[in-house]
Amino acid sequence: MEVNSAIIYGFASIILMIGYYSALRANDLIRVLISLELMFNAIFLALIPLFAVNPVVAFGILIVTILASSTEFMTLIIAIMSMDRIRKSVRVEEVKAGGEQYVEPKSNT
Repeated sequence: MEVNSAIIYGFASIILMIGYYSALRANDLIRVLISLELMFNAIFLALIPLFAVNPVVAFGILIVTILASSTEFMTLIIAIMSMDRIRKSVRVEEVKAGGEQYVEPKSNT
């Protein structure tokens, strides 16, 4: 059974667009992380037809992509854990640009 590469590229594009849309609509950092992983998986899927043309180049691109994806994943997990420990929330609205001061929430006690 032969699979047309256009179908694979089309399916990868659809997955990539779903990842972009999910990242833009996400309310918390966990959903942003899942959306980014969905986008990386679309890139992995787009590499499959390249293996039929030039396997050495495709393998090199695959290794670099896996390293970039795993580094991004670990960095985001550490950032989410740090933010949850400090602010007790993973909401996107809690993320501030650099230079802003953290204001501790007032307690009722």
